[in-house]
Amino acid sequence: MNWGVGYNLRPEITSEKDYIVSQWSRNFAGVSNRKLAIYGIGKNTKIILDNFDSENIAGLMDEARTGENIYGKPVISMDEALSLDVSAIVIVARSSNTRIIYRRIADFCTKNSIEVYSINGNKVSFDSYVEKSFEKYENITENILKEKIAGAEVVSFDVFDTLLMRRVLYPRDIFALMDKEIPDEFSSRRVKAEMELYREGGHPNIYDIYQCIDGASPDIELEFEAQYLIKRERMISILQYAQKNGKEVYLVSDMYLTREIIKNIMDRLGVGVAVENILVSCDCGASKSSGLFEVLRGKCGAKRILHIGDNFEADIESAKRYGIDDTFHIESALTMLEDSFASGILKYDNSLPNRMLIAEFISKALNNPFLFGETQGKFRLCGVYEMSYLLIAPLVHCFFGWMFAKARELRLERVLLSSRDGFVIELMYKLYKSRGVDLPPMQYFYSSRAAAVLAGIFDDGDILHAARLAYAGKMRDMLKQRFRLPEDKILPHSDNIDDESYVLLHRDAIMHCADISRKQYMAYIDSLGIPAGANVGFFDFVSSGTCQKALQNFVNFDLIGLYFVAVSGEAEYKRDVKIETMFGSLNVFSNTFEKTYNIMENYIFLENVITSYEPTLSGFDGGGNPVFIHERRTEKQFSDLREIHAAILDYVRNSKMRLDDISEIDAPVPDFLLSLFQSQFSVIETDYFANEELADEFCNREFGLSDIIL
Repeated sequence: MNWGVGYNLRPEITSEKDYIVSQWSRNFAGVSNRKLAIYGIGKNTKIILDNFDSENIAGLMDEARTGENIYGKPVISMDEALSLDVSAIVIVARSSNTRIIYRRIADFCTKNSIEVYSINGNKVSFDSYVEKSFEKYENITENILKEKIAGAEVVSFDVFDTLLMRRVLYPRDIFALMDKEIPDEFSSRRVKAEMELYREGGHPNIYDIYQCIDGASPDIELEFEAQYLIKRERMISILQYAQKNGKEVYLVSDMYLTREIIKNIMDRLGVGVAVENILVSCDCGASKSSGLFEVLRGKCGAKRILHIGDNFEADIESAKRYGIDDTFHIESALTMLEDSFASGILKYDNSLPNRMLIAEFISKALNNPFLFGETQGKFRLCGVYEMSYLLIAPLVHCFFGWMFAKARELRLERVLLSSRDGFVIELMYKLYKSRGVDLPPMQYFYSSRAAAVLAGIFDDGDILHAARLAYAGKMRDMLKQRFRLPEDKILPHSDNIDDESYVLLHRDAIMHCADISRKQYMAYIDSLGIPAGANVGFFDFVSSGTCQKALQNFVNFDLIGLYFVAVSGEAEYKRDVKIETMFGSLNVFSNTFEKTYNIMENYIFLENVITSYEPTLSGFDGGGNPVFIHERRTEKQFSDLREIHAAILDYVRNSKMRLDDISEIDAPVPDFLLSLFQSQFSVIETDYFANEELADEFCNREFGLSDIIL
């Protein structure tokens, strides 16, 4: 199991400065013959300017502060950068923000031959396409197959991986699942019994096999098969098309399940085929390669036969050896995965839980064997619901499993699901509770940076931390929005005072607002009845611990963060913040500036799809009731949000995995699926990304989802 690690943001993690210094030294310090601009005005830019000769740095860049002078450098526009002969822009920002920033400046930079780099020296672009060939899929189309059916009198189908598929990655995973029901290494005994019977030269059926296994019944295996077998919908439609067009239809299978069992399976799935037209190796005493097609030919005489199957040797070459020249080869979902841009996910097939998650994905995403012929090898995300079911739901479900295991390990007395990110997590919690699953108490908890940071202010250090958090705008606006200062309490900002000193001029007014906010917040928290000294989990999606640290300043219980991702903050200020993270790393700064997981680049998008239908929390009134900011989302956004949430909950309902098993899935597996959001890997048939405009009120920023994903 490799979910990540838990860690405290303690003083020994003070390498952010060292990281920035080493990266700049390695990648840019020697570039003295080119004019550079730094995009970003945060403290890491200051580290660069304090530690390196900056003569070749023409200026800094930040849309909201253009025209100002910061750290002794002018904040310049794109046009000014061009006039100053800037040949490269270095984006000093988190990897998740680098793409957003690059989207803003890409056209201008490309047009004017200005190169763009990230802090780690990588050239930023959108060209990451990996060449793969999908030529063979050009002939695997529904139209071509229907033309072949039109010329046939008899159409025979392979069964498993052609008409039906299992929701497991490998067939023997069914036996591994049965290990939980039957003791004494059942799966190995099951495989051994079957192989020995085949070695003896027979074609055993399932009953023959179980006669060689002590303490086991074939009924259990048949129950599991029934649970995990699903239709390949488009192939079933092809079978029914052949029947409607008057063709004789046969099923031909190398299998230990008898034709009566296969008939029952097909009936249960709503597929009608006469039992006498089901030819199975265990009934006929011959496989496809050793005479089963001869049995088919004997039944059909001189009629023109078309055989369809996924195994090239068994279904195509063997059929031709027995005089069936007309064949049609499709690929199994697993082979399609191996051919696809997602083939790298198979390196995680080392555990059953990992394989089950991969199988859940391909059972829907690659159920259609004609897909790559229609999309030139790309996956298809057809609408908001399917996009969410395939790529988002697995990640959220796996996190819930991780959080469940972590809460049990840490003996948490309850878990607070902070708003608004905790909304879907709460829905999942209620779903599991309705099934009788034993979980620690979890409850939705109103929180936001706007409410918590102000309420958590007690001294100058708290004020300065709040002021240092990102804000796109003027200092006067930040004082009004973040510290709730009325206009008449804001002093003039002279040129001879730096930003932090200017903020501290308002100390008394800020402390007054913080005291009021804290009393109102405590009225709400007291109503929750959390015992003093309780060990409490605090869920947040992606965080540096800002809300958790602020709450710790005034609550009387202990908080342990349970995050998808922790990002770097002020290590010294947050040294007492305890965090467990699914995608965490002790090397916090590599997670901050270098891509480690796909979620690091997509978290802003994901944060806005697991959110609630309420606006962002502003604070509380005197009675401890939540007060919200003005809602800016449209009805279209809410409609999309409801579809996304429905997909996530349907995924949880449909999952065949127990929560204990989900907690053992390696974090890179669901994360891998996020790479498929890129348009070079998937056909995205939704306007969701084009139309969704998002706002970060605390930082006073707006952005489109297309800046993040596409």
